[in-house]
Amino acid sequence: MVLKALSTKSGDGQVPDAENGAPKTTAPFGLWESEISKDAVFSNSWSMMSPRVCRRTGRAFFCEARSDGKTHLMEVRDGECIDVLPAGFSAQSRVYEYGGSPYATLPEGQILFTNFADNSLNILRLESGSSEPLAQSATLRYADFDVHPGDEPWVLAVQEDHEFDIPDKVRNYVVAINFKTGDIKRLVEGADFYMFPGFSSDGKKICWAEWDFPGMPWAGVRLFWADWSDGGIKAETIELVAGSTEATVTEPRWGPDGYLYFALEATNYYQLYRRGPDEAAAKLIDLPGLRNVEFGSAKMACGSHTYAILSSNRLVAACTDGGSDRFISVDLDTFELTELSLPFSTVHFDGIERVSEDSFLLIADSSTRPQVVCKVQLTADGAQHVVLRDSTDQQLPSSVFSVPEAIRFPAKKGLKRDVHGFFWPPHNPRYQGPDGEKPPLIIQSHGGPTGHTPPALMLSLQYWNARGYATFAINYTGSDGYGKEYREMLNGRWGVIDVDDVAECVQYLAETGRVDGSRIGIRGGSAGGYSVLQALCCYPEIFAGGVCLFGISEVRLLLETTHKMESRYVDMLMFTNDMTEEDKRKVMKERSPVYHAGNITAPLLILHGEEDKVVPISQAYTMYDDIKRRGGQVKLVKFPGEGHGFRNGANRLLSQEEEEAWWKKTLVKARVHA
Repeated sequence: MVLKALSTKSGDGQVPDAENGAPKTTAPFGLWESEISKDAVFSNSWSMMSPRVCRRTGRAFFCEARSDGKTHLMEVRDGECIDVLPAGFSAQSRVYEYGGSPYATLPEGQILFTNFADNSLNILRLESGSSEPLAQSATLRYADFDVHPGDEPWVLAVQEDHEFDIPDKVRNYVVAINFKTGDIKRLVEGADFYMFPGFSSDGKKICWAEWDFPGMPWAGVRLFWADWSDGGIKAETIELVAGSTEATVTEPRWGPDGYLYFALEATNYYQLYRRGPDEAAAKLIDLPGLRNVEFGSAKMACGSHTYAILSSNRLVAACTDGGSDRFISVDLDTFELTELSLPFSTVHFDGIERVSEDSFLLIADSSTRPQVVCKVQLTADGAQHVVLRDSTDQQLPSSVFSVPEAIRFPAKKGLKRDVHGFFWPPHNPRYQGPDGEKPPLIIQSHGGPTGHTPPALMLSLQYWNARGYATFAINYTGSDGYGKEYREMLNGRWGVIDVDDVAECVQYLAETGRVDGSRIGIRGGSAGGYSVLQALCCYPEIFAGGVCLFGISEVRLLLETTHKMESRYVDMLMFTNDMTEEDKRKVMKERSPVYHAGNITAPLLILHGEEDKVVPISQAYTMYDDIKRRGGQVKLVKFPGEGHGFRNGANRLLSQEEEEAWWKKTLVKARVHA
């Protein structure tokens, strides 16, 4: 396949820095003006994921989520990226509510995809641009597709059956879809969850990952394989490849050599392993110097792709080191390692795909450039890359962006540990703050809570830095990307240790002179929204304001109303094995912000989608009503048609406008300086 260059240097596509030498204007922090506009953040930007290359034709595609709320399918064709999805469709999956991996490239110029509105399976014929339904059911959902490499018309997928749409009745399967007839066969059942079904390179075996409650995609995942024959698997050949309750697996991927590769958390960090068809056990791909970094990605969404096997002797991968990603190439014969000096710090969790024996597609970003799709070509001494698609049509000079600083400090309270995060100081080439004044701080608490915020260039965050706010993305205890021990410290302690981390980071940043300790705001969505509410309840004296996006206020209601994937998540996060049911009820009440809303003194803004199935809007109503009844300062903004997270550009814009007004009200000192 030929990918024609849109740019030929890593820096192409960026406007040169302005060098006008003009004196800076002194203005209050929070009131600076910037070319990083709301439109640049929401209307004129998009996100890319799921690059896929057809094994037979070499045609390359990726998904693009836009401000219209839809996910488009893009083809890389003669150096251009072309939208090939017909109007009215959106290539998104609802499996596990987080979806992921919503399409597969078929031979003969076709694509199989699932449509968000009706969960239908459709065949897109690229030459005509037409789409035809293959299968449709109001209760069946599909994701995580993989196509048979030979002439057989079969596609593996994860199927989710919502005939009985309550968490303990929803069923998941590994299925085979005949893309010519529409027949669908259930191959594997019995486990609570499945991911990563895949054909071997010769089409004679399949693999899949599975786990059961109370496990999660990073806890208790097991990897199996079995022989494939005549459109099905031979039950007697099913074999456990790796994985247990103590050593979990993620991202299995077949190589052209017949080996099955995967990431296994046998120690404190996910490491790469492989097992051949005639081998009795998996073997570590031992990479000295990288034994304390994370390989693979374990997410609640399907389709993680953070490494690719280019040939029988070459693998490329992103690995996470201290919350930031590095890129490497590995000789699979000698395990010789080459660091790829690519100008990126963060790969999308579904962001690496093989193109050829010496090239791959990559979706990544850096601290000074928004997300891009690029083709990476391996060279004798490293790699070169060509940008194929930017994630924004507003080209901004790198001089307007704040550069993050990795922060690590020892916690003073509770378990012995270091707390991690990234700090962005306020930055604007045209403005400076008043003499002797420190900036206000907005703390960003990530969702999950098993996740982390990388040092990527996020325009939504840079928007605040450019206006005079400092921001700190706290990767509190329990975040991934820092090893199993750090992640599992949250187990049984959610709502306590993570909130203590927030309070300690404020103290650390204020004591080190980075921020004004009297002007601290906190924001977060989902589990990050829960952190916001808990922090405001537990440490009311610290915060001047808070913004909660679709956050959890009542833990018991979360257990009763959330979807299948997260319906037992709280068991891991809050409970211990020796707890009675009464103990559990007590803990949930103690750690539910709605029962402690009277402690909140800071003004609180709540933003929530009316169609949220993960954290229903009833949680927002309950919190709002309680604070309002007590005479507190609170505002609730509802978003019709939105679920867990805002997809529509107009709604995202409204959310930003509401939040900006809130921070101006709570964090800005409106003093005029000559």
